[in-house]
Amino acid sequence: MNTMSTTVIARLGAWLSSLRYEDLPSDVVEHMKLCLLDGIGCGLFGARQPWGSMVSGLASELGGRPGVTLFGRGETASPPNAALANGTAIHGYEIDDVHVSSSLHPAAVTIPAALAVAEAEGRSGRDLLLALAAGYEIGIRVGICAGVSHSTSGFHVTGTVGTFAAAAAAASCLKLDATASAHAIALGATQASGLYAARKGAMAKRFHAGRAAESGVLAALLARKGFTGALNGIEAQSGGFMSTMKGQFDPETILEGLGENWECRRVGFKLYAACASAHTTIDAVRELTAAGLRADNLQHLTISLSKKGAMNVGWPYQPVDIVSAQMNGSFAAAIQLLEGDAFVKQYRQDRLADPDVLTLIAKMEFRHEPELDAGGAANRHRVTAVARMTDGRVLETDVPHRTGSAERPVGRQRIEQKFFSLCDGIVPPAQAHAIASTIATMDAQATLRELGRHLSATH
Repeated sequence: MNTMSTTVIARLGAWLSSLRYEDLPSDVVEHMKLCLLDGIGCGLFGARQPWGSMVSGLASELGGRPGVTLFGRGETASPPNAALANGTAIHGYEIDDVHVSSSLHPAAVTIPAALAVAEAEGRSGRDLLLALAAGYEIGIRVGICAGVSHSTSGFHVTGTVGTFAAAAAAASCLKLDATASAHAIALGATQASGLYAARKGAMAKRFHAGRAAESGVLAALLARKGFTGALNGIEAQSGGFMSTMKGQFDPETILEGLGENWECRRVGFKLYAACASAHTTIDAVRELTAAGLRADNLQHLTISLSKKGAMNVGWPYQPVDIVSAQMNGSFAAAIQLLEGDAFVKQYRQDRLADPDVLTLIAKMEFRHEPELDAGGAANRHRVTAVARMTDGRVLETDVPHRTGSAERPVGRQRIEQKFFSLCDGIVPPAQAHAIASTIATMDAQATLRELGRHLSATH
């Protein structure tokens, strides 16, 4: 049996406290810069949405010192409240990054926590990048260990596992020692929360990411004061994260190859404003469209998915609100077929109950195909699509991985295009370019003041 000094959390704390910027491979540093750029673009856009405005407005009202930047607002907030608001904003339109086999959206929980503490503590750009790499890595590894059984039990991974990532990032920015770092992670673990029911007809799903980021900041700040958490909080057979929240694998696997095999390299980006499980469906429709499928010649479309994919997006569509449309595969397929894209402009209120959309959805069938479960979590987005057309032709395609994933990367230029597209109408072009330039040179930034200045003001 593990003693408290050799628990998974204790060893994560030891690794976290000893990690230095110089230990990061150059490609990890560059990927973190790209994740930061993408996450901030998502955050600036999400802060303008009703849910983003509500949470950031509350954070501003609550105030607090030291004041930390709120995306798109002149006001500031305390580090925990800023993390809450900015995390909600980044996860605010289903366009933030994702790691497939962990089911985690790491940007929405790690970036807000790291930014809040780094800005409050006067840390450098290198400190920020180090915190992002550490937070991404620990959160992703916990998510992989939790596996599909965790999320199919009704937990929203970004809300639950996200607390580990946020606590690790905040602890890194506070430069906590091994003991305090471990307690920060443990305190993050005990705050894990988020129910999958929020995916249908509620703003709460956006809030899960912000709440996880806030929890991580609180955990690290408390640990700095000597507040302790349960160091066996991951593997305890009764009351541990994995035992209580239906984790799938041996907790020891979290530590395998830590610091050598960087899972954060496999974080991909979202080019569609929908649940990641719907992206392969959108890709499939794009391929079928290239082969001749149109909205007016579709007779029937069958999409086969894994169990996790079917649970995420294969349920019958109802025109409730934007988040429910973003979490639904048939809406994604219909809007892609009608408009040739499925990004932020396609997910709008007037499209939810559009007769053309509903007519197409009535011609679609989404079903679980057990054979697609064989690839495990790393292949959980795979779909096969069969379109029967009005002229009798049948088109088929198999899409194992979504565009933008680690298996189908799109490159820096495409992510930069996405960033500037999200900034359009929200920040002036010169300001958007200044943000991008500052992030590109983050490893040379002595402080985060310039970045904060650019992020605090919008049109």
